Amino acid sequence: MPALPPPTLIVRNIGELLTMAPESVPDATGPLGIVPDAALVARGEQILFVGPAARLAEVQFAASDVPPQEIDLGGRVVTPGLIDSHTHLVFAGDRAGEFQQRHAGVSYGAIAAAGGGIVATMRATRAASFAELVALGRTRLRSMRTHGTTTVETKTGYGLDRETEERLLAVAARLGRERGLPRVISTFLGAHVVPPEYRADRAAYVAAIQHDWLPRFAGRADFCDVFCEGNAFTAAESRAILSTAKGLGYRLKLHADQMSACGGAALAAEWGATSADHLDHASDADLDRLAAAGVVAVLLPGCSFTLNAPYPDARRMVAHGVPIALATDFNPGTCYCENLQMMVALAIAHMGLTLPEALLAVTRNAARALSLSDAGTLVAGQRCDLALWGIRSHHEIGYHFGVNLVEQTIIGGHVATA
Repeated sequence: MPALPPPTLIVRNIGELLTMAPESVPDATGPLGIVPDAALVARGEQILFVGPAARLAEVQFAASDVPPQEIDLGGRVVTPGLIDSHTHLVFAGDRAGEFQQRHAGVSYGAIAAAGGGIVATMRATRAASFAELVALGRTRLRSMRTHGTTTVETKTGYGLDRETEERLLAVAARLGRERGLPRVISTFLGAHVVPPEYRADRAAYVAAIQHDWLPRFAGRADFCDVFCEGNAFTAAESRAILSTAKGLGYRLKLHADQMSACGGAALAAEWGATSADHLDHASDADLDRLAAAGVVAVLLPGCSFTLNAPYPDARRMVAHGVPIALATDFNPGTCYCENLQMMVALAIAHMGLTLPEALLAVTRNAARALSLSDAGTLVAGQRCDLALWGIRSHHEIGYHFGVNLVEQTIIGGHVATA
């Protein structure tokens, strides 16, 4: 076999290497593709070798004058870098007061009617400068990275006018170019709610999204998302926006059936969306449609935790054959949490997922929810995004909760630093 390129990174003495690809890695076992006593080698962004440490001596690498960086894990755990497939990362302001109000018995509707909710964040975000939003986003991405996240999807939707929505996309693009931060995937969510200035003419707002904003932002956002819900956009409005977006080359996502059975899940299946997110009220028939269409269900347990609401029944979705991803839904109103480890713990404790299912949901399945073919598994040729855990058994994940179990994060083959 010809020599591999000279490595830039060697991770040795890995107690458990969770590849998430048992079908692709020799010696990997179980649904998580675990290799004990393992090593991993990369050159730049690309993984060159994954497997038992004993086999590393058999692999030939080309010579180089520059020695690789070597990390001794001391028998601890390595997984793919975590992938947060649903966030609202870029916004200004906070809604801590609303959190206290809700838990004192004030309804979300009453808060919104008093000028709170998404519209409150919209006002603060419209008033924030590009530099302020970049600084806020950078701080949040650093927190996510500290907890092992290496890829983050972020939605617009807190501008709700063309100028601010465009600024949010520009902020996401800027953050995505900063070395050492998680990779950023952008989603246009102009159809989050109808802003106050359009409430007397909803059709005009939908038309602005279809005929002005979507063409203008094509190529600058990877996905188009719509909040299909009674207090946001109807199924008919959502269908019109999705149709236009698909015609312009956007991939599709949908906030679906979070608060009521409003037809969002069926719409996601009909239009071949990459993912349908929330799904708290999706019917059995909806789940069959999603499974047949290959749509990933992105579940957001942090929302249920924050709102003290029932959790989605993940076991029912598994039974229907729907692939499941987990995400934080990081946002100022319903889940102010950057920690995917916490979502794994909540999904195990309250949604019926097993530990292997929950870990696949923040790695391999989360990559699928973003149409990423180079992340979510640890296989030669894949992107070198790693979470290096300070534990000796992956069984501690979800069990030891409320703390950060990740000691180090590697993004694109580079050790990320503060």
